[in-house]
Amino acid sequence: MNREQEDLYTVNGFIFGSAQDTELAKQELNSARYIEKKIENKSPMTVLAIYKAAIEKKMFRTPVGYAYLHDIQKRLMASGVSQESMGAIPLYQIYSNLHEEKAPRVVKVKKKADPLKRRNTMLVIVNMILIVMIIVMFAISVSGDSPTVLNYRRTIENEYSAWKQQLDERENAIREKERELEMSYGYE
Repeated sequence: MNREQEDLYTVNGFIFGSAQDTELAKQELNSARYIEKKIENKSPMTVLAIYKAAIEKKMFRTPVGYAYLHDIQKRLMASGVSQESMGAIPLYQIYSNLHEEKAPRVVKVKKKADPLKRRNTMLVIVNMILIVMIIVMFAISVSGDSPTVLNYRRTIENEYSAWKQQLDERENAIREKERELEMSYGYE
């Protein structure tokens, strides 16, 4: 880790291995400063109650917070509060698995997909599907034989012209028969 990264990951004299841990330590430092203002000039019993509440609520989880709790312990012992009444500071980390040689690792935080971008992508895909469906429907309607909005006039005209042709042929056949019958009966 270079000097610039060390400065970025240092809080109250501790170098942290990730940006998340650094941010957590900064928050704990601010909490410690706030508590310090509130307990200034308070009785040892009030300070003891706040100390126990901080431990009970697990307010501090980084070395910055543990150091602050240790400072409160020292002040309480200096004011006559016994070690037994305070209790020990519980640590919620296992230290036997940590290697000293290992450099702190920088954790890259994955960005969550922007919901607006995801939504827009979905809308584009849906629109493309709808456009393809419309093109397919037009192709089917143009190539089909049944009358549709696009070709109903042509279809109806073709149907009527076929009927007219059939009627003309029947009419001619009937007139032909009438002529034959008139000749055979001698009505002429």
